[in-house]
Amino acid sequence: MHFDRRLWQLTRGMRGWIALAIFLGLVASVVGIARFAILGLLLSHVFNGAGFWAIAVPALGVVAAVVLRGVVDHHRAMISHRTATRVQEELRGRLYDKIAALGPAWFAGERTGGVMLSVVDGSNSSKLFSASTCRSFRSRC
Repeated sequence: MHFDRRLWQLTRGMRGWIALAIFLGLVASVVGIARFAILGLLLSHVFNGAGFWAIAVPALGVVAAVVLRGVVDHHRAMISHRTATRVQEELRGRLYDKIAALGPAWFAGERTGGVMLSVVDGSNSSKLFSASTCRSFRSRC
C-alpha cells in the first residue's frame, strides 16, 4: 500500500472522518463474518430437519445482517467520498492559487489547454486515490 505524506497533509481537519470510515469498514467486516456464521447455523438447522421457528429465527438474523452490512457500508462509502471531495477541493484551491501567482506571463510560452487538462486530471485522480485508500486499508485489516 502506498502512503503519500503530501496527500496526508491535505487531510488536516478531516482525519476524524477518515478514522470513522475505517471503523465503519471494520464493523462491516465483522457484520459480514457474523452473517456467514448465522448462515451456517441456518443451514445446519435445515439439514437436521428442524421446525419452522428454528429455521425462521436464523433466517431473519441473516436478513438483518445483510441489511446492516449494506447500511454500514453505504455510510462508509459516503464518508470516504465526501472526505475525498474535500481533499480534492483543497488541492484544486492550492493549484489555482499557484497558477494565479505564476500569472499570465508564465503561460505565454505554454499551451494553456494542456496545462489545465493536467491540473484537472491530476486532481480527479487524487480523489480516486484518497477514496480507495480507506477501502484498501480496511481490506488489509
